[in-house]
Amino acid sequence: MSPIGYIAFVFIIAIIINSLSGICASEIYSLDVPLVVRNGTGPIDLSCNYNLRENENGLVVKWYHNTDQIYQWIPPMSPQDIGVINGYTEYPEENLRHPNSRSIINLKMAIIEMSGEYTCTISTFQEEDTKKTKMIVYVPEVNTTIRVSSFNESHLNVICVANGAQPRPILKIYTEGIEVNNYHDKIERTIAYENILFVKRSAIIENPLEPLLLECEISIPYTDYKRRERIVYYPSANRFD
Repeated sequence: MSPIGYIAFVFIIAIIINSLSGICASEIYSLDVPLVVRNGTGPIDLSCNYNLRENENGLVVKWYHNTDQIYQWIPPMSPQDIGVINGYTEYPEENLRHPNSRSIINLKMAIIEMSGEYTCTISTFQEEDTKKTKMIVYVPEVNTTIRVSSFNESHLNVICVANGAQPRPILKIYTEGIEVNNYHDKIERTIAYENILFVKRSAIIENPLEPLLLECEISIPYTDYKRRERIVYYPSANRFD
């Protein structure tokens, strides 16, 4: 075999060995965390699923919420948790029977503070792997109000205020089912008062001659949550003879 052929042969063998090593390596193959959860609902499972090679030992499984460690499991000892999930977890025996393939955190209830990025890390004396995902815990608004006031002789100022929704909602104003195109402010304004978030948006519309259906639509980003508050505005209510 020529020197060039020998080098090519060694290179191919190295690639094959490296590929086989990657196939057999311990790794996390899925991180199953709900994408969207409503505040106060449950139970829910956070599941880290992995493959562990038979010859590996010294397994340690850790979970992080954003940058804070919230969980550690060193089988055969029981899992330990701290931080935002502490007091909300359960570890049924059936969830602890397969330490070499999965780690499951059973949350009795989701709360708004649990929103964020979740990271699962598995490590042994030989290897380590990490996987990340996100979970959004949302809170519907406590109430939504629509207020109408005079802007000038020919126009009205329509104000929509949503109270308590998290994450910050998107507000849209409609007249007779059609979204207005003349918002007074470019984006929603967020106001904090006594630890409650108020989100406000306003639009300028022509003063109608007939009763007018006004709607404020509130939606929460990255969720399916959407609803509308409706009122009928009667022009005569603001007119004096």
